[in-house]
Amino acid sequence: MEEILYRTGKLEDSLKIAEGIDRASGGIMEFLFHDLLGPHTRTEVMGKSIEEKQGTDSYENATVAEYQGDIIGIVYSYSSKFHGITDSTRSFFPSDRLEVLKEFYNSKVDNSWFLDSIYVDEEFRGTGIGSKLITLTKQRARENGYSQLSLMVMADNTVARRTYERNGFRIVKHIDIQEHPLIPHKGGVYLLVSDVKEELPSDR
Repeated sequence: MEEILYRTGKLEDSLKIAEGIDRASGGIMEFLFHDLLGPHTRTEVMGKSIEEKQGTDSYENATVAEYQGDIIGIVYSYSSKFHGITDSTRSFFPSDRLEVLKEFYNSKVDNSWFLDSIYVDEEFRGTGIGSKLITLTKQRARENGYSQLSLMVMADNTVARRTYERNGFRIVKHIDIQEHPLIPHKGGVYLLVSDVKEELPSDR
Protein backbone atom coordinates (compact mmCIF):
# COMPACT_ATOMS: atom_id res chain seq x y z
CA MET A 1 0.00 0.00 0.00
CA GLU A 2 1.34 3.41 -0.95
CA GLU A 3 2.12 5.91 1.76
CA ILE A 4 -0.82 7.89 3.11
CA LEU A 5 -0.40 11.66 3.33
CA TYR A 6 -1.69 13.41 6.44
CA ARG A 7 -2.14 17.16 6.20
CA THR A 8 -4.20 20.13 7.36
CA GLY A 9 -7.41 20.69 5.43
CA LYS A 10 -7.47 23.08 2.48
CA LEU A 11 -10.24 25.19 0.95
CA GLU A 12 -10.83 22.66 -1.81
CA ASP A 13 -11.36 19.92 0.81
CA SER A 14 -14.40 21.63 2.34
CA LEU A 15 -17.06 19.36 0.80
CA LYS A 16 -15.16 16.17 1.67
CA ILE A 17 -14.69 17.44 5.23
CA ALA A 18 -18.44 18.12 5.45
CA GLU A 19 -19.18 14.63 4.15
CA GLY A 20 -16.94 13.14 6.82
CA ILE A 21 -18.56 15.18 9.59
CA ASP A 22 -22.03 14.16 8.36
CA ARG A 23 -21.16 10.45 8.23
CA ALA A 24 -19.47 10.57 11.62
CA SER A 25 -22.49 12.18 13.30
CA GLY A 26 -24.47 8.97 13.62
CA GLY A 27 -27.62 10.59 12.22
CA ILE A 28 -27.46 13.76 14.32
CA MET A 29 -26.83 16.00 11.30
CA GLU A 30 -29.64 14.33 9.38
CA PHE A 31 -31.96 14.84 12.35
CA LEU A 32 -31.08 18.54 12.64
CA PHE A 33 -31.23 19.41 8.93
CA HIS A 34 -34.20 17.23 7.91
CA ASP A 35 -36.60 19.10 5.56
CA LEU A 36 -34.90 22.47 6.08
CA LEU A 37 -32.72 22.81 2.99
CA GLY A 38 -34.97 22.70 -0.08
CA PRO A 39 -32.92 21.63 -3.13
CA HIS A 40 -29.62 21.65 -1.24
CA THR A 41 -27.99 18.75 0.59
CA ARG A 42 -26.64 18.79 4.15
CA THR A 43 -23.09 18.39 2.94
CA GLU A 44 -23.46 21.26 0.45
CA VAL A 45 -24.65 23.63 3.19
CA MET A 46 -22.10 22.38 5.73
CA GLY A 47 -19.33 22.49 3.12
CA LYS A 48 -20.17 26.09 2.21
CA SER A 49 -19.97 27.10 5.87
CA ILE A 50 -16.61 25.36 6.25
CA GLU A 51 -15.35 26.90 3.00
CA GLU A 52 -16.35 30.41 4.07
CA LYS A 53 -15.10 29.97 7.66
CA GLN A 54 -18.48 30.86 9.12
CA GLY A 55 -18.40 31.11 12.89
CA THR A 56 -16.13 28.37 14.23
CA ASP A 57 -16.41 26.32 11.03
CA SER A 58 -13.22 26.17 8.98
CA TYR A 59 -11.41 23.70 6.76
CA GLU A 60 -8.31 24.57 8.81
CA ASN A 61 -9.87 22.73 11.77
CA ALA A 62 -9.52 19.46 9.84
CA THR A 63 -6.68 17.03 9.35
CA VAL A 64 -7.19 14.78 6.32
CA ALA A 65 -5.75 11.45 5.26
CA GLU A 66 -5.06 11.38 1.52
CA TYR A 67 -4.33 8.31 -0.60
CA GLN A 68 -3.58 8.48 -4.33
CA GLY A 69 -5.05 11.99 -4.46
CA ASP A 70 -8.31 11.06 -2.71
CA ILE A 71 -9.31 11.98 0.83
CA ILE A 72 -10.03 8.73 2.66
CA GLY A 73 -10.32 10.03 6.21
CA ILE A 74 -10.85 13.22 8.19
CA VAL A 75 -10.70 14.41 11.76
CA TYR A 76 -12.24 17.74 12.79
CA SER A 77 -11.32 19.44 16.06
CA TYR A 78 -11.28 22.72 17.97
CA SER A 79 -11.38 24.12 21.51
CA SER A 80 -14.17 22.61 23.62
CA LYS A 81 -15.34 26.13 24.48
CA PHE A 82 -16.92 26.27 21.01
CA HIS A 83 -18.95 23.08 21.53
CA GLY A 84 -22.48 24.20 22.26
CA ILE A 85 -25.64 25.78 20.89
CA THR A 86 -24.88 29.20 19.43
CA ASP A 87 -27.24 32.05 18.57
CA SER A 88 -26.92 31.21 14.88
CA THR A 89 -27.76 27.57 15.64
CA ARG A 90 -30.89 28.65 17.53
CA SER A 91 -31.97 30.91 14.69
CA PHE A 92 -31.64 28.14 12.07
CA PHE A 93 -32.76 24.88 13.67
CA PRO A 94 -36.23 24.20 15.16
CA SER A 95 -36.26 24.56 18.94
CA ASP A 96 -37.78 21.09 19.47
CA ARG A 97 -34.83 19.46 17.70
CA LEU A 98 -32.32 21.41 19.75
CA GLU A 99 -34.20 20.41 22.90
CA VAL A 100 -33.64 16.72 22.02
CA LEU A 101 -29.89 17.41 21.78
CA LYS A 102 -29.70 19.91 24.64
CA GLU A 103 -27.64 17.69 26.97
CA PHE A 104 -25.43 16.62 24.07
CA TYR A 105 -24.49 20.23 23.30
CA ASN A 106 -24.31 21.31 26.94
CA SER A 107 -21.85 18.56 27.90
CA LYS A 108 -18.12 19.14 27.57
CA VAL A 109 -14.78 18.73 29.29
CA ASP A 110 -13.79 22.28 30.16
CA ASN A 111 -10.39 23.49 28.99
CA SER A 112 -9.95 20.57 26.60
CA TRP A 113 -9.41 20.28 22.86
CA PHE A 114 -12.55 18.74 21.33
CA LEU A 115 -12.45 16.07 18.64
CA ASP A 116 -15.76 16.84 16.98
CA SER A 117 -15.74 14.26 14.19
CA ILE A 118 -13.56 11.48 12.85
CA TYR A 119 -14.32 9.39 9.78
CA VAL A 120 -12.40 6.85 7.69
CA ASP A 121 -13.73 5.36 4.45
CA GLU A 122 -14.96 1.83 5.07
CA GLU A 123 -12.44 0.08 2.82
CA PHE A 124 -9.54 1.66 4.74
CA ARG A 125 -10.73 0.86 8.26
CA GLY A 126 -8.61 -1.41 10.40
CA THR A 127 -5.38 -0.10 8.87
CA GLY A 128 -4.39 2.30 11.66
CA ILE A 129 -5.63 5.47 9.94
CA GLY A 130 -8.10 6.27 12.70
CA SER A 131 -5.44 5.94 15.41
CA LYS A 132 -3.04 8.06 13.37
CA LEU A 133 -5.68 10.80 13.02
CA ILE A 134 -6.26 10.67 16.78
CA THR A 135 -2.50 10.93 17.40
CA LEU A 136 -2.29 13.96 15.12
CA THR A 137 -5.25 15.55 16.91
CA LYS A 138 -3.51 15.06 20.26
CA GLN A 139 -0.50 16.77 18.74
CA ARG A 140 -2.72 19.64 17.58
CA ALA A 141 -4.16 19.91 21.09
CA ARG A 142 -0.67 20.20 22.56
CA GLU A 143 0.31 22.81 19.97
CA ASN A 144 -2.71 24.88 21.04
CA GLY A 145 -1.79 24.65 24.72
CA TYR A 146 -4.23 21.94 25.84
CA SER A 147 -3.40 18.97 28.05
CA GLN A 148 -6.58 16.98 27.35
CA LEU A 149 -8.50 15.83 24.28
CA SER A 150 -12.23 15.12 24.58
CA LEU A 151 -14.79 13.58 22.24
CA MET A 152 -18.22 12.00 22.09
CA VAL A 153 -19.12 8.55 20.79
CA MET A 154 -22.40 6.72 20.35
CA ALA A 155 -22.77 4.25 23.21
CA ASP A 156 -23.56 1.37 20.84
CA ASN A 157 -20.57 2.05 18.55
CA THR A 158 -18.40 -0.60 20.17
CA VAL A 159 -15.77 -0.63 17.42
CA ALA A 160 -15.08 3.10 17.79
CA ARG A 161 -15.11 2.82 21.59
CA ARG A 162 -12.43 0.12 21.49
CA THR A 163 -10.28 2.33 19.26
CA TYR A 164 -10.62 5.22 21.70
CA GLU A 165 -9.80 2.98 24.66
CA ARG A 166 -6.62 1.81 22.92
CA ASN A 167 -5.72 5.46 22.46
CA GLY A 168 -6.03 6.31 26.14
CA PHE A 169 -9.59 7.62 26.39
CA ARG A 170 -11.81 7.06 29.41
CA ILE A 171 -15.53 7.72 29.93
CA VAL A 172 -16.41 10.75 32.04
CA LYS A 173 -20.14 11.08 31.36
CA HIS A 174 -23.13 9.29 29.83
CA ILE A 175 -25.52 11.50 27.86
CA ASP A 176 -29.09 10.45 27.15
CA ILE A 177 -30.48 11.17 23.70
CA GLN A 178 -34.16 10.62 22.95
CA GLU A 179 -34.52 7.87 20.36
CA HIS A 180 -35.59 9.06 16.92
CA PRO A 181 -35.86 7.29 13.52
CA LEU A 182 -33.23 9.62 12.04
CA ILE A 183 -30.74 8.83 14.83
CA PRO A 184 -30.39 5.03 14.47
CA HIS A 185 -28.50 4.42 17.73
CA LYS A 186 -29.51 3.22 21.16
CA GLY A 187 -28.07 3.96 24.56
CA GLY A 188 -27.18 7.61 24.09
CA VAL A 189 -23.67 9.00 23.91
CA TYR A 190 -20.51 8.82 26.02
CA LEU A 191 -18.25 11.79 26.67
CA LEU A 192 -14.62 10.65 26.73
CA VAL A 193 -11.33 12.34 27.62
CA SER A 194 -7.64 11.52 27.25
CA ASP A 195 -4.42 13.10 28.47
CA VAL A 196 -2.56 14.23 25.34
CA LYS A 197 0.83 13.89 27.02
CA GLU A 198 0.60 10.17 27.68
CA GLU A 199 2.52 7.61 25.65
CA LEU A 200 0.54 6.53 22.61
CA PRO A 201 0.25 3.03 21.12
CA SER A 202 2.09 2.34 17.91
CA ASP A 203 -0.06 2.37 14.75
CA ARG A 204 -1.27 -1.01 13.64
